[in-house]
Amino acid sequence: MIATLEQALKDRLIEYRDAKGLKIVVDTYSGQLDEDLLRELAGKAPAIYVTFSGMSPARKMRSGVHSFEASFVLIVAGKSANDEHARGGGRGGKIVGAFEMIDFSFFATCDLDHELLDRAFEPQRVTNLFNAKVGREYLAVYGLALTCRLSVSADWGIAELDDLETIHHTAAIGGEGSPVMETDLPQTEEEDA
Repeated sequence: MIATLEQALKDRLIEYRDAKGLKIVVDTYSGQLDEDLLRELAGKAPAIYVTFSGMSPARKMRSGVHSFEASFVLIVAGKSANDEHARGGGRGGKIVGAFEMIDFSFFATCDLDHELLDRAFEPQRVTNLFNAKVGREYLAVYGLALTCRLSVSADWGIAELDDLETIHHTAAIGGEGSPVMETDLPQTEEEDA
């Protein structure tokens, strides 16, 4: 369910990006802002990363069904040799700044609804996550927090859970862009002889 909603946000951002002809990296990220993401943002900005932030109970609805307030954060980053351009853009629109990506993300995702939701995505707050020089360029990183409401029942998606009889293995041999090897190995128990 969470992965589906994260993907819906990513897909909406890509749809709007492509419709506007913008050159912005849009992807998902599995955590909060850390050194690895800062390095990646410094190399790929302007960029928007979608990440799941957490859930808290909203209320118990009826027997076996619970309502949750889920939070997602859109981490947006702009970069430039000029600190103001990293934040606000510049050079007649040639530099896309973090503030412009906040606006873009807000309008692309505001009121985005999905069949899994009880309440559409709503923007909550913008937070300054990082604003400093990285290498030879300034990097401005902000988080746009979105919330939505969803209901979960005890048996939701139970049929889709892994059978735990197969080991799924994925490996990339080499660096970025190298082929990915995926295998499914049946898990077997050895019988005593």
